[in-house]
This record gives sequence, C-alpha cells and structure tokens, in this order.
Amino acid sequence: MKNSIVFNLIVLFVLLTVWSCSENSKNLSKDETEPPLSKSEMEDEAWHMEELYWEYVQNIDTVAYKTLWHEDFIGYPSFGDGVSDKRKIASWIPDLHKDPDLKYSYVLHKKASNAIEDVVVAFYDTEYLWTDKVNQVVRKETYKFTHTWKKVDGKWVILGGMAAVKNQYSLSD
Repeated sequence: MKNSIVFNLIVLFVLLTVWSCSENSKNLSKDETEPPLSKSEMEDEAWHMEELYWEYVQNIDTVAYKTLWHEDFIGYPSFGDGVSDKRKIASWIPDLHKDPDLKYSYVLHKKASNAIEDVVVAFYDTEYLWTDKVNQVVRKETYKFTHTWKKVDGKWVILGGMAAVKNQYSLSD
C-alpha cells in the first residue's frame, strides 16, 4: 500500500512538473513577442518599406513587389480608370522600362506619415526620370502617392493606397 501511495505521489509530481513547464514555456513565448513600437519607429519602418517598394520597381522585380501587398488589398492606382486588387497591381512596372534607349530612375520626396495604433499612412511624391545614353533627362513625370501599411504576422504590407499624376501647377507642395 505504501508503495502505491509513493508511486502515485511520484506520478502526480511528474505530471505537475510537466504541466508547469509547458505553462511556463507558453508564458515565455508571449513575453518574447516584439515590444510595441513607438509612433516614429513605426513610421520609419513603413518608410523603409516604401524605399524597398521602389527598389523592386527599379529592378523590375514584380514577384518581390507583390509580396508588399496584403492579399485583400484594394487601391486606386495611377494606371487605368478604376480600382485594382493585388492581381493587377504590378502591371505598370514593365512599361516604365519598355524603351531600351532610356534608363528609368526615380526620386522620392517624403511629405508626411502618420502612425495610428498599428497602421501607418505614408504620403509622398515620386519623380519618374528617363535618361538617355549620355545621362540627359529626356522625360520626367511626378506622381503623388499614399499607402496604408500594417504589420501582419511580423511583416509590413500595404492595405490600400492611391496614386495620381501630380499637378505641376498646384499652389503648394
């Protein structure tokens, strides 16, 4: 009888120890999540994603470019007459590079960004430049952009956005 009581106590001790360890590991994984970012850190991260966006455009890397977009994205791009979803969002990139005699490049002009809770909205202008073989600018267009970014599963993605040709005759920048 003593042996069965001792045996049951040992089994109970082992079960409690295993359960306690598993609860502790769950708590550790919760504590090891990323600390919340400050407003400026979130805005800096989202701006870095904008810079990455344009590197993909420059390199005609439409596969990587499409990874920046949320699966349920809807936006109002500068191409076409309507809204677009993720399936069509990269269709404009090859057209920038279609003339083999011209090199496409860009310049970003950050206007503002705003982090609200876990979302960042970025506003900026982009100069599209095409240069010839002697590096002379032969064509220039300026567009205004807004993108709404959210970190999903540890990765920043675009939820929505809009782009349009910038009116060169506007009263203010």
